[in-house]
Amino acid sequence: MASEAAALQGLGAQAASAQAPARVGGQLPLGMVGEDEVARVSKIRGGAELRQHLAELGFVEGAEVKVISRVNGDCIVSVKGARLALNRTMSSHVMVTL
Repeated sequence: MASEAAALQGLGAQAASAQAPARVGGQLPLGMVGEDEVARVSKIRGGAELRQHLAELGFVEGAEVKVISRVNGDCIVSVKGARLALNRTMSSHVMVTL
């Protein structure tokens, strides 16, 4: 009986970890941040041109970002006083901390 309970707890832990967002050192992709949450940009992943483009839009290290709306990784955010829409691919390159 005790071994069955332990096995069920192990399965529950595996299921919970499979559903949790992928966080690296407290970081997660912007597309995983919930609506009305505020996060701070910690890193931009990708090639030099993509990093430069996102920096020109205001996504620089330390910038505060508020998620206005989010659907399947696509999101509308407020950064440095501007509202911007990012698709899932772009939002996955912006790593943030809560």
